[in-house]
Amino acid sequence: MGFNENVNCVSIAGVGLIGGSVGLALKRAGFKGRIVGFGRRWSSLKHAIDTKAVDSIEMDLSEAMKDTDMLIIATPVDTIAGLAKEAIKYAKKGCIITDVGSTKSKLVKEIESFIPNDIYFVGAHPMAGSHKTGVDSACATLFEQNLCIITPTKSTNSDAVQTVSDMWQNMGSIIKIMSPEEHDFLISAASHLPHLVAYALVQLASSIENQQGRAIDFAGTGFADVTRIASGSPELWSGILLQNEEMVVSMIDKMNSELTEFKTILEAKDKSALMEKLTHIKQIRDSFRK
Repeated sequence: MGFNENVNCVSIAGVGLIGGSVGLALKRAGFKGRIVGFGRRWSSLKHAIDTKAVDSIEMDLSEAMKDTDMLIIATPVDTIAGLAKEAIKYAKKGCIITDVGSTKSKLVKEIESFIPNDIYFVGAHPMAGSHKTGVDSACATLFEQNLCIITPTKSTNSDAVQTVSDMWQNMGSIIKIMSPEEHDFLISAASHLPHLVAYALVQLASSIENQQGRAIDFAGTGFADVTRIASGSPELWSGILLQNEEMVVSMIDKMNSELTEFKTILEAKDKSALMEKLTHIKQIRDSFRK
């Protein structure tokens, strides 16, 4: 079941960077149906109209859900389940609800506990974004050649999975399907821990000082590159880290082990071991698809 054949009206809850980019990308991909933007702040909705990310806007969820074939929830991860539960009250039979959240296990389990049999939820996570926020930063090509992870369970409707996958493929994404648990394990290391490390580096560099000033005042482009993501939304990232707390804590332990290994090599002044380790890591980084 293809997206264009089955979906005539899409509602996007949360028209910020990701939600706005979805609207723009759908239009760029040739979607001819109606795109409705839903949100709680009039100013954000007005910007979504001005940027042509959506065709119409609603602050009333019941109105936003009228005739909607698919609801895409692009709000902070700790609000997604509550919004899905509210939207179900107004969803028509056969409506697909999907999301763009960065965590999946707890979220999918919670939504599957209350979603009715005639409405379908499909978890999704586009691996694209920016430290910038808001619909003014939305981009029609944001998802092109980037992964989008779809996380069905045994109870997920297969036709709905195909429709959601087709939508993301239309927007240029590379689809990868895995379980919510597999997602949270891998993404805790690939995304969640790096954000936490970036925050920690900024905190450390701002706290290290002598009579010449703070370390952060002397930071160059390397520091800027490594810590760019620490400029992300604290509201968004506190929700993500707490939703995937168990996996993130496990990755912190693994990261500490990596740092301890470096510490041991440095204390031993073992240049050969250090060169070997750095060379191996460089080879891995150089082969990274980005």
